[in-house]
This record gives sequence, structure tokens and C-alpha cells, in this order.
Amino acid sequence: MHIMQQADTRWCIYIDILGFSAFWEGDQRKAYASLGALMSGISAIGSKAYPESPCRLFAHQMGDGFAIVSDFGEPSLDRPIAIASALMRHMATTGTFAAAAIADGDFADITGCYPSGIFLENDRSEEVDMGTGLMTLSKVMGTAFIRAYKVGNEAPSGPFLTIAEAQKDRIPDSVQWQATSGRKGRSLCSIDWIRYDSEHLAYIRRTSGICILPPWLLQRNIKKYCKEYPRICKKWRDDLRGLLDIEV
Repeated sequence: MHIMQQADTRWCIYIDILGFSAFWEGDQRKAYASLGALMSGISAIGSKAYPESPCRLFAHQMGDGFAIVSDFGEPSLDRPIAIASALMRHMATTGTFAAAAIADGDFADITGCYPSGIFLENDRSEEVDMGTGLMTLSKVMGTAFIRAYKVGNEAPSGPFLTIAEAQKDRIPDSVQWQATSGRKGRSLCSIDWIRYDSEHLAYIRRTSGICILPPWLLQRNIKKYCKEYPRICKKWRDDLRGLLDIEV
């Protein structure tokens, strides 16, 4: 599949699991299942759908979330929207849900900025000894991740896929979305990932082999989840109705 490129920026999807801390404390099997589904979905898409440059992906775990970064920038946001939608719909097979945000910027290895003595010369490990203890490090950072994380942090609470309003012209005409205000008053666009369809999504489904649930089943699962976890979902109700046309 041909991907148009622009070399100056790279896009980043930040996706994390909703209610993960509650699952960890109350039902660790569901916590493991949700994390496993997200991790295996990312791996399948990266290794089977987009394994080679310039389409390849780079994924970095951040707690219960992942930053998924492109090899190059792309004028349209169709491919990251397709990847995020596929992962969110795949996650729903476990009875759990994710939120995602997309932004772009730079992304690079930052080990050269670490204090001297943290790494031995040519050491590529992400672990640093502290006596018999251990420090684990993430060696990458950039504005692409920072911006995506910020959009996700300001987005309405719930299973939503959001981008900054300033990026709306990069949303393909075929994609349904709604304007919304973030929790800090920022103007955002909420993508209808439940009903989203495109050549990219069909390609991901065909090549990756992950389960991408249909809209009717996603809606049913969200309603079931909200009945099962009313405390988690109490802030979702109005936005589910307004942004995804789901009554709970």
C-alpha cells in the first residue's frame, strides 16, 4: 500500500487502557487480558501490516499505554486513524476499552542527553544497575509523544479517539467526527472510530489477522461495560451520546 510521506514530522498515536488501575486492584485477569490484547494487536499490525520502511511502526510502552510512532510524517491522518480504530476495536474483544489521541512532531533517541555514568560506552541496555536494585529507562522522547499525550489527557473521559482541532483539515472527508471541548477548554475533534471504515482498515484486517469488531457489537459491548462498571463510566454518558451516538 502506497503511503505519501513528509519528512519533517512523524505522527504518534498514544493509546491507553481505560479503568486499568481498577482492574489491577479488582480483577487482574481482566487487566492482563486488556494489556495482552493491546500489546498483541500492536505487534500484529507492526509485524504483518506495516513491517518495512517507509511504512514501519515503532511502539514504546508507557505504563498501561503505548506510543506508536511512524517512520515518516504523512499529510493525511487516515493511516493513524485506521491503526488506532483497529486497536480500539480489537481491545473490545476482551470486554475492555481504550482511549487514543493522535498528534505529530519529532521523535528521537535521547540517550545522549542522559547524565554521564548512567550508561557504559556502547551499552544498549534499557536497565541501569543501582547496587542490587535496578533503574529501567525509556530511551526515546519527542514532541510527537508529548503532544499526543497532552491531547489524550485533555480529551473527554471515555473511549474516544481525539486529535487537536488545528489538525482537522488532515482528516479524510470520509471520516465522521465531532467537534468537542477538552477538559481544559481546548478545541478537539472526536473521531467516530466505531463506524469508521477505509481501505487502510480493510488492509489492516486482512494482513494483521486481528479481530476488529463490527459497530453493532461494539455498541453492545460498551453498554454492557457501562452496566458492569458504573463508577468508571459515570463521566462517559453525555459524551457517549453526543460523540458516538450511544445511549447508556
